Amino acid sequence: MTSPAGRSGDGCADLSAWSPPAPSTADRADGPSSRRDGDQRLTVCGARADEEGSRHDRLMGGRSKALVLGGTEFLGIHLVTELIDDGWEVTLFNRGVTNPDLFASSARLRGDRDSDVTALAGHEWDVVYDLTASHPEQITRSAEHLAGHCGHYVFISTISVYDGFPEPGITEDAPLATIEGPVPAEVDGDSYGALKALCERRVAALFESHTIVRPAIIAGPHDPSDRFTYWVSRLSTPGPHLVPPVLDTPVQYIDARDLARWLVVLGATRVRGVFNAAAAPVRFADLLDAVAEAVDTPLRPVQLTEEQLAAEEVRPWFDLPLWLPPAEATMRGFFGIDSSAAAEAGLRHRPIGETARDTLTWLRGRNAEVPLLLGLSPEREAELVAEYGTDA
Repeated sequence: MTSPAGRSGDGCADLSAWSPPAPSTADRADGPSSRRDGDQRLTVCGARADEEGSRHDRLMGGRSKALVLGGTEFLGIHLVTELIDDGWEVTLFNRGVTNPDLFASSARLRGDRDSDVTALAGHEWDVVYDLTASHPEQITRSAEHLAGHCGHYVFISTISVYDGFPEPGITEDAPLATIEGPVPAEVDGDSYGALKALCERRVAALFESHTIVRPAIIAGPHDPSDRFTYWVSRLSTPGPHLVPPVLDTPVQYIDARDLARWLVVLGATRVRGVFNAAAAPVRFADLLDAVAEAVDTPLRPVQLTEEQLAAEEVRPWFDLPLWLPPAEATMRGFFGIDSSAAAEAGLRHRPIGETARDTLTWLRGRNAEVPLLLGLSPEREAELVAEYGTDA
């Protein structure tokens, strides 16, 4: 089976029959190689564990072993950094394609979850973090060597497992997406959420001690999807910029570093259960204000009506990342996930501005010739601002 090669709905001008945005290969918490492989200059550092004793030592009572399935892209980078900083002995299992030189001090096992996972045999780990499984057969294949050989299993799922988002306040017991008929061998935008739900069930069946985490949109440094990054990039450039026509709609995300830090605690304390993971929703206007303030550039918004956007073929979500029109009733709750259970279990969130500043710092170290994957090009935005803007 393969991971989605593109986003479901690309090329559609409207969202009349839209399904929840399913992550592409680049959107996964720690997926296969993206088209930026080798283009990023990655800096991973940290030595907090040497100062006053690590959080891991306090929680686990000593140095323990963690296996990370993935670990060299986006959330995986932050998770492995947190584990190392907290004094864990970390082993990475992946294909060795994406950022293969990261974390040189950690043990590395090579394999492919679609075919060969024999490198996992003969080992024991206290905690396994699964950031890459998108098909239940990948869980089953790995479990042949991991079930009975790890103390706890943490599976990173997604809010896309839910069967719909009609209203805000979706909790962990909401209905999950299902597949009619045989389980497809391939993962695509239409099957992604339902297959992730099957992955969750497989984890629960094969690992008695487990945690399932369903993050909302993940943002921050090393994000290959460019959804949050687009607004940081665009608003850091002085001048008028096109923003959505309606700004009181909600947006919700989680900083990858806050998620990573919490995952370490979940593994160390072996908390069992299922958790949504997201910061509190904010108005899109507040997101833009916070980003603009963080990057120290005045916000000069230019707004088109929804009718003008349609006439200009400017698409919500794809050309204006993270924005969903209020008329999209089936997605009304997508940015209103209830994450109160995770908050009670210790999940904490940094301010929007901190995420924006750190994302901008990372972005400035990335290959400037690589275009963003989402959002209007600067040239197209300039055309629209020149035609419709009064502040140009």
